[in-house]
This record gives sequence, structure tokens and C-alpha cells, in this order.
Amino acid sequence: MKLNVVNAALGIAVFFYFTAAISCSKKAMPTRTQPFLGTVCSINAYDDASDALYDELFARLKEIDERFSATRRDSDISQVNAQAGIKAVPVHRDVYFVVQTALNFAQKTDGAFDPTVGPLVKLWGINTENARVPSQDEIDEALPLVNWRKVQMDPGDGETSKRIFLLQKGMALDLGGIAKGYAADEMARILGEHNVRQAIVNLGGNVYAYGSKKDGSKWKVAVKNPQHPTSDPALAICFDQNNSVVTSGAYERYFEKNGRRYHHIINPKTGYPEENRVGSVTIVSRSSIEADALSTAAYILGPSEYFKIERTAALFIMEDSSVKASLQLAGKIEVLNPSFSNIVFR
Repeated sequence: MKLNVVNAALGIAVFFYFTAAISCSKKAMPTRTQPFLGTVCSINAYDDASDALYDELFARLKEIDERFSATRRDSDISQVNAQAGIKAVPVHRDVYFVVQTALNFAQKTDGAFDPTVGPLVKLWGINTENARVPSQDEIDEALPLVNWRKVQMDPGDGETSKRIFLLQKGMALDLGGIAKGYAADEMARILGEHNVRQAIVNLGGNVYAYGSKKDGSKWKVAVKNPQHPTSDPALAICFDQNNSVVTSGAYERYFEKNGRRYHHIINPKTGYPEENRVGSVTIVSRSSIEADALSTAAYILGPSEYFKIERTAALFIMEDSSVKASLQLAGKIEVLNPSFSNIVFR
């Protein structure tokens, strides 16, 4: 049976409404777009844009891409994975920081977000030419290798002596659920160093709205309709400045076999794509690394469990079109499609 592999709009889960109030001036440079981190990355710094600024931003993205790639043999992550069960591997401080942060979120979410999910990601091969439904025996064999508690972190005594050790052979880190968040935060840091007044960073759907809009109005980020992601959006989230908006949904990356859809959000505890009636989850935070990790965890946990353990602003669109949102988002949600007007705040 031939597999139908789909990468919906390169995984872009959210997009911006631009109004005349935020249109670029005639002197502003166009948005720069380049492929990094397995997706399409675009940055628009509006009136403060320059070749020098964009060169610095995208050079930093290239560094992060090269260090975190699970497919480049010379990346820090690939080296750590290759030495799993054998020895600790020296890593750059970027990688050490992100892995440590990922482990913190794994602990916080009781493993709903787990950076050691690599063996399962490889097994399913979603968003690759090798996408397939693995056997139960294969999943049972991979599950013991997914355990964030088996990652040993050695901070060393300086910036160049940090090491990571995966304690069991066959383990593998996969930071696809957090690396873009770190990259977006780094873009915001560089924009701040250059005193940029307003910018949009879009790393394949991981969006950071930096600074304030020129006319003083709010940023407005539209969230897609999970059932019909190419149609008009469902809702919009409005805010003043400096927020990251990250959406995880089953419609982003998936394949179909025998009439059934298998998406890329794999539950680390079951080994299968999560099925819990959640259409999508959007996290809003000033920290993009937080929003990135929590969007994955929240999708797996579902609204009831998420709201028990986490207060970071979240918006769940359920498969029945009902919406469950954090109290922090009250007054900040604009209904764009009446099918999604049933919003319950918690």
C-alpha cells in the first residue's frame, strides 16, 4: 500500500495578519528567508533591517542548525547519539543548555516531553521517505531506550568542558521539539542588541513577535483551523509585544496508510502518535524555548492534565471545535470563525 506523506505547509502552524498599520516603509528591506532547522526560516526587521543585521541573524541560525542536527554526522547531537552507552561526549554550551532545559521540561511534564524520543522518531520516519507503521515488537524494543532520566549531564569546570552521556546503547537525543524555540530566543536576543524596534521571526511556525508595532496597536497571530488548515483561520491571539507563539497539531506532519493518519507527535510512553481528541495546542510565552517544549507536552497531556501542572498560557482547539484556554488569554482571543466561539477559560 503506497504511503501518502504530507508536510503541511512545511509545518507552519501559525501565521500573521499584517494590516496597513504595520506595512513596511519604502526604505525597509524585504524579509529574508532561508532553510534551516529542517524548515523555512524568515525574519522581517522592518525599518531597522539591514544586510549586516540579517547576515548576523542567519549566521547564528546556521550555527544552531549545525550543532543540533540529528542527521549531520559531525553535529554535537549526532556525536552524543553515536557514543550512547559508550562514553560522554564534549558539547558546545548551546547544546548543553538546550539539553539541560529539555530535561527540566521532561521532569516538569513527567516525560510527556522527552528529548530521548529519538529511537521512536527514527522508527516511524514521519516526514521522511521512510515513513511507515512499525510493528508492536519494534515499538516494544524501542520504548526502554526512551528515558530522559538516563541522560547524564557533566557541566565540567568551564565553558569548553561540558559533556553529555546517554547511559544506554541505542538511546538517541532528538531536539526537534525544542531547538527552534532556542533559536527564536537567540534571534530575539540579537534583535535586542541591535536596538531593533519591531520584528517578526518565523521559524517554520515557531513565531516570535519582537518589540512593538509602529502604530501602537497589538500584534495579532492567527491560529489555523486544525480540521481545515488551508482554509480561513479559527482564532487570533492578540498581545502588545515580545511574545512567542508556537502551535503543535496533528495536521502539520503526517502520513496516511490504509485510510488512517499517523502524525508526528509521538507519545514517549506508548510509542504511538497521540490520540486524545486534541486538534492543536498553541502556547504563548515570552520564552520561545518554553513555548516550543510545552506545545508538544500539552498536546500529549491534553487540557485536563496540562492545566493541573502548568500555568503557561495555552489554547487547545479540540476535534469537536470546542476551545479550552488559559485564563491569561481572556480578552486576548479574537474569534475569526464562528465554529470556534465556544471557549472555556480555565
